[in-house]
Amino acid sequence: MRKYAIALWVLFLAFSFNSPLKAADFTEEQTTQKDLGKAEEKAYKKIEAVKEGGKYKTKFFASAMQGYDNNVFLDPQRKGDTFSEGILDAKATCALNGRWNVFGEAAVHDITYWEATDASLVDTDLKFGFEGKLPYDITLTALNNVEVVAYPYYGDGTYFGDKTGLELKQRLPHNLFQSFGYEYSYRHYTNQKAHLGWGGKSDIKRVDYRNTFDYDFGVFLKKAMFKLSGEFFVNDSNDKFHDYYDYQSLRLGPSMIYLITDKMSAYLSYNRQFKVYEHRTLPTDLTRRERDRGYTLTGSLFYDIYKNTTLAFSYTYRQNKSNYPALKYSGSISTLGLYCRF
Repeated sequence: MRKYAIALWVLFLAFSFNSPLKAADFTEEQTTQKDLGKAEEKAYKKIEAVKEGGKYKTKFFASAMQGYDNNVFLDPQRKGDTFSEGILDAKATCALNGRWNVFGEAAVHDITYWEATDASLVDTDLKFGFEGKLPYDITLTALNNVEVVAYPYYGDGTYFGDKTGLELKQRLPHNLFQSFGYEYSYRHYTNQKAHLGWGGKSDIKRVDYRNTFDYDFGVFLKKAMFKLSGEFFVNDSNDKFHDYYDYQSLRLGPSMIYLITDKMSAYLSYNRQFKVYEHRTLPTDLTRRERDRGYTLTGSLFYDIYKNTTLAFSYTYRQNKSNYPALKYSGSISTLGLYCRF
């Protein structure tokens, strides 16, 4: 782990620079909606930042979306379902002086599937941290995020989590920018006991851990922002039977925001993901470890109906290829939503 941290830090300076799973057992890379909805929200806020020519701050954000997911559980069975989604987000920032701010944020993210109810969830976040300006046009952000994710129809998936991390952003000459981030996170499942190696239940609750490193490099243009992103993370879990969770992942890809008109904006992103499982072997060959290769393609259009109200359409396609046939899948999500900020 140490050598990966050193390698990514050097990169930053250089620029300065084997069973089917239930729905709630999936990690966030294997669920369809938990992170995609938040990713679209982040893209929307980034577009606002480009329009304003600086950092975008909001005290209150709300969205309501309706969509269709043609492969809810990301498996060969391809269970499709409609869903309703809503996000409420309130943030307060307090300036300590001209260089440092402290902030707090509370958010609720609800997803309700109408038939595949095991995938429905309520994600509650409470964030707090500080940010400030350092020499060489670098901004430091330190953040702690307490999270409770509840699955109303599948209690074993409910967990309490915490994410702690920091990010360094730097503005470079010629409208270039870069950022480096590190995050440590864990999940403590409230009802689910950790499995032993032979499949039985232990007396302790399941706990999952993750270390994440990410790096971005991009450029601001007159009406666009282009960015190349890289993310590396390592998972670990005390659930010995579910070795599917213990893997290393590398995700790479570009994204772009383009201001079509004063009221219409577009967001495009593409990334490839490479997974190497540490312990999981193939049922047909116990000498070979499982390896997955997948990609995600997302396109969104945002149209400002009023000054503080935006209509958005988004389409995401995901595909995964694996030397373990049961984990080969493809699926798409289409959403139509309304975003409001105050």
